[in-house]
Amino acid sequence: MNSINLTSDLEYLAIFITVLILPKILLRARIPSGITALVIGVIFAHYDPSINKESLFRFLSQIGITSLFLFAGLEVDVKELKEDKPYLIKYLSKFVIVLALITYGFSVTLGIPLQSSLIFSLGICTPSAGFIMNSLHSFNVNEDQEYWIKSKAISKEVISILLLFVALQWSAPKSMLISSLFFIALFIFLPKIFKLFFKFISPYAPNSEIPFLVALSLISGIISKELGAYYLVGAFIVGLIGSRFKTSIFKEGEETLFRSLSGFFNVFLPFYFFYAGTSIALGDISIDSLKYALILLVIFIPIRMLIIKTSFRFFLNEIVENTYKVSFSLMPTLIFGLVIANILMERKLLANEYCYALIIYTLLSSMMPSIIFSFRKFQKH
Repeated sequence: MNSINLTSDLEYLAIFITVLILPKILLRARIPSGITALVIGVIFAHYDPSINKESLFRFLSQIGITSLFLFAGLEVDVKELKEDKPYLIKYLSKFVIVLALITYGFSVTLGIPLQSSLIFSLGICTPSAGFIMNSLHSFNVNEDQEYWIKSKAISKEVISILLLFVALQWSAPKSMLISSLFFIALFIFLPKIFKLFFKFISPYAPNSEIPFLVALSLISGIISKELGAYYLVGAFIVGLIGSRFKTSIFKEGEETLFRSLSGFFNVFLPFYFFYAGTSIALGDISIDSLKYALILLVIFIPIRMLIIKTSFRFFLNEIVENTYKVSFSLMPTLIFGLVIANILMERKLLANEYCYALIIYTLLSSMMPSIIFSFRKFQKH
């Protein structure tokens, strides 16, 4: 097989243009840009497997994933979550119970350890809040529905990140202790760092807030990865703590902040998907993987939608219009699914056919809202 030589600037430029422009063009066909970027990575790696070893693309992908989870953390509105605390506690309790049952079921049926089973289950059941919030404009939902989509996606992702952290450190108590101390240190010292920055640097360095946040999330994300957790844990904590400073510190307003940050990660996030695609070998996708992916879709999409629908019906006093829109909007697992699949393959916690089944399930579930909402009958409020 002839390989592409990536030594010239023109060849790098071709990849950059393709990754940044083509996904935007295909949005007209309602294909999520992350999926397009992933497929581009698969195609390029098919002709030149060495792309996966390129440190440039790995670093760009790190910036993309950490900035996305920084954004997800900043989106957390503690005040709003507190207002809906009774409902969210019941909703998340049911989610954890169902997740525990699914974890046990996978452990028994697949004959795998509970650690691997829990991580696999998280990849199937966790909505990707950052991806969903970035796609809301195309889902045609009203303000009330948007609120519940955001609150459910964010709250589930917070719980899943905590569970993922525990699962990753399951068999290494010493590593868990060190990682826990690091994250505790983040909660203690980051507020002080934020205050110092906004007192002594920000007033004299206009428009430095976004680079500061991105740098902090990248540093925290890489350290958390080295400690045996994953990039998203450290980056999310930076965003979570930064959310406390949104209204009082960011001078230009919260809306401007989110628009600037969203513009930033929209440039770098496609490279996370591209780099993830370079790890996928087409030859390793078997008939079994496709079969398992379809089984996952048939079983778990209805279960996930049922959890959301029954939560509205039994746990909430007010009526939410067209709850099916909320349910379908929460189906994408693109970021979390790919992260989980990468962890499972990287650590050899699960057979490849199941990892690829998770990837296929993730891609199909993430395209579901775009497909469903494209029909006219779903466009009506």
